[in-house]
Amino acid sequence: MRLDASFIHLLCIELNARLAGARVDKIHNPGKEEFVLHLHTRTEKLLLLICLSPGRARANLVTRAPENPPQPGMFCMLLRKYLQGASLAGVRQPEGERILCFDFAGATEIGEPARFTLCAELTGRRTNLLLLREDGVIVDCLKRTDVTQGGRLLLPGARYEPPPRNDYAPPPAVDPLPAEGCSALLEAWYDEKDRAERKRQQAGALLKLVQTRILRAERKLAAQRQELARAQDREHLRVYAELILANKARLEREARGSDTYRLENYYDDGAILSVPVNPARGPAANAQKYFKEYQKAKTAAGLLGELIAKGETELQYLESVSDCLQRASAPAELEALREELELQGYCRPKNGKPKKQRPLPPMEYASSEGLRILVGRNNLQNDQLSLKLAKPGDLWFHTQDIPGSHVLLCADGKTPGEQSIREAAMLAAWHSRARGPAEVDFTPARGLKKPAGAPPGKVIYHTHQSIYAQPTEEWANSLKEGSNGRP
Repeated sequence: MRLDASFIHLLCIELNARLAGARVDKIHNPGKEEFVLHLHTRTEKLLLLICLSPGRARANLVTRAPENPPQPGMFCMLLRKYLQGASLAGVRQPEGERILCFDFAGATEIGEPARFTLCAELTGRRTNLLLLREDGVIVDCLKRTDVTQGGRLLLPGARYEPPPRNDYAPPPAVDPLPAEGCSALLEAWYDEKDRAERKRQQAGALLKLVQTRILRAERKLAAQRQELARAQDREHLRVYAELILANKARLEREARGSDTYRLENYYDDGAILSVPVNPARGPAANAQKYFKEYQKAKTAAGLLGELIAKGETELQYLESVSDCLQRASAPAELEALREELELQGYCRPKNGKPKKQRPLPPMEYASSEGLRILVGRNNLQNDQLSLKLAKPGDLWFHTQDIPGSHVLLCADGKTPGEQSIREAAMLAAWHSRARGPAEVDFTPARGLKKPAGAPPGKVIYHTHQSIYAQPTEEWANSLKEGSNGRP
């Protein structure tokens, strides 16, 4: 949906009617280019969303605020400094422009009365949000530019110049939209797009880090496997050494200074074998060299086997984190995953020491038989769910050979029926990289073990049953946390 000047005019009427005289309580920064102003009037509390992301740019009232991330951006901090506690005098639109100006009555740093304008330029690819003093000087802006970048001078202390005006052709005459419906229309249209964009922004950096680590682990494993294959192909080294020693006396008489020994291979029915050697060395020294190479390859094979097993475990862990990141739907889930990566040493804590967050509870559903089904949101929570919260009689579910959440069917002293087991398996398949039909293993939770030194989310089990679960998107969309899980 493109906001033209006519629509913005209607939007301006609505915002003036609802917000004039409102006071700013809080300012949040749910996305890189999104700001939410919490305001109140004498009769109601209101939420003003200002989005500057190209393709989604707008300023409208919303009925619910997006989840606020733990750390706001620098421009959000500046807006809090100047506008928190200020009252909105009015909203205006420069004639024919896709710009909304919010005029505030506030105070300076020393408490003197002052007026500020928050200017939202909703102009296609060059969107911007600027805070101006009453005299038109820029306090700061979301996207700074200077003349060397071929644009306007938009820097703190510069005088604000509006964007070049385009001749505006009015749209064909249509029945006018009631001004009070503009915000509702925009919220309905952009709601899902906003959630997807916030998730992309918040998960992007972490996902890139994890994908880089996955590629590095895959390359390292490939090199180690090639080296292991060479180390395992070592028996010919031992055979060379033994045959040289068996023919030592003859070789000293007949083959001194030769770079190849022709030997009868008694391991292969006496077939003649050509063995490359160093002509500067005698038979005993050449034999010793092959024995050393054999022993080195044997030792390397053992070490490489351990390194490969460790690398495979790390790769499985990273793939499970990647899966969790792609399925995370809220900033709190992404923050918990970042903390997990910090604890595992894959990224540094933001601003020094990691900030303690309130632990997220697992996702909770109810089977059609009334039993609770718990689903882990990340690997730390998977460990907690499977090894700490699980009680005797509970069943544990996980997709077979596919990264995914640990799922716990809580028996609560009952014997879970086939329907509950099927629904728990469907949840395990849906909350996995498969995101659809998959083979799911299930086993009593009391049989789970965690190998020493294993990363979060890694458990082993020796007995299990399997079920092929086929959750559909329609079925998944009908589920709500805490709801009945019947498809």
